[in-house]
Amino acid sequence: MTLQADDSVFPSLFAHSLRKEWGVGVRSGEKDGKHSYLFENGEERTLAAGFHDLMRRVEAPNAEQQVALARLQGMLAGRARDSDAAKGKPLGWSLANQLAKFRESYPAGVSDPDWIELVRGSGRGHRRATMQEAQEKFDAKTLDARLSAGQHVEVWESVAALLARSELVPPPQLKLKAVGPAPMRELSLALREQLHGVGPYDKRMDRFLSAFLATFGASAGWELATALPALVHPLEHVCVEAAVFKKQLKASLAKRPVAAKPTGVGYNMCLSVSRLVANKLAEQGEIPRDLWDVRDFMVFTLRPTPKARVTKKTAPPPAPADDDE
Repeated sequence: MTLQADDSVFPSLFAHSLRKEWGVGVRSGEKDGKHSYLFENGEERTLAAGFHDLMRRVEAPNAEQQVALARLQGMLAGRARDSDAAKGKPLGWSLANQLAKFRESYPAGVSDPDWIELVRGSGRGHRRATMQEAQEKFDAKTLDARLSAGQHVEVWESVAALLARSELVPPPQLKLKAVGPAPMRELSLALREQLHGVGPYDKRMDRFLSAFLATFGASAGWELATALPALVHPLEHVCVEAAVFKKQLKASLAKRPVAAKPTGVGYNMCLSVSRLVANKLAEQGEIPRDLWDVRDFMVFTLRPTPKARVTKKTAPPPAPADDDE
């Protein structure tokens, strides 16, 4: 089965650790446990299950490699379009309108210094610093040490404080009643599994949501349930803002709505559409650094443009009275 551009993982470049002459490539398919890669010279190679680890992600592609990534993503998209046309399926959607709006404000695209400063710099809760803090405090080793020391309440307090500073989670979602150590233990263990477990992610997320409901007597909101995993694993997970994702799913020709409350299945749908947008951006030469770039692009292009504030016209001051005396 060929992985179409809109079904594949986050658009990333890979390089074989031994075959340097192959250059860089992208994942192009998966079948019977084998992974296929399309390389920059146009050749496609398939690796058996025991050899997947030989392909290493290019973490910081240079300018030439970014061009190669955009070209290869375009080739995959072309395959998908040709396949759909041959099967009589309607051709896929494009990001033309969203991209035009985005480039109107940021001509250099996702590499525009003003855009990087807005979404990674001092704005939006100091995103870069927030990501670094999340990855340091909630990596598996550090989290395991704190849980082994019985710091279950403290772990959640750290989560809540970080999310409050991040400005990613609406404040009402963080106004939670105080609870005792026992339910906090279950919640912190569920959080650990959500972040670093090995089972299907939708099941791990559902366990966290159930533990949260049992602990606080209220359901977690979308942002609260998805912000921390996205900060810790920015290439794998996305922070969901329900209103924006509803619009993106509609724009992407998807028929399924985003539920008011988060679920693992609903999250998988949101993750799929964000990966779809990532690949569509890559086709147009806009190489997102991670799914935060994708999410922020969606937020910027789909939120309504704020209306200019209308002020009441102030009546002119009365003319001074004539001094007849």
